[in-house]
Amino acid sequence: MIKRIAQTAGFTGLLAALLLTLLQSFWVSPLILQAETYEKSEPAAAVVAHEHSEGAAAAHTHDAEAWEPEDGWQRVLFTTGGNLVVAVG
Repeated sequence: MIKRIAQTAGFTGLLAALLLTLLQSFWVSPLILQAETYEKSEPAAAVVAHEHSEGAAAAHTHDAEAWEPEDGWQRVLFTTGGNLVVAVG
């Protein structure tokens, strides 16, 4: 009995994840890709150095070489995996 419930939940979650990924590919991903073009472009004004007051947290850095999935199959694969976890859960 529990085995059938788990199989049904897994199958339904898989179908829901595939549908969600398909919808995201058409509506959400183009918006994300467009936003990333603005995010990766050079700033319009020079960045002004700023100081922290005493007791404030140490300076932070941003790693320009941070890993991110490439556009295409990697992004779709990771999106599908995330959707699968959410849909089955």
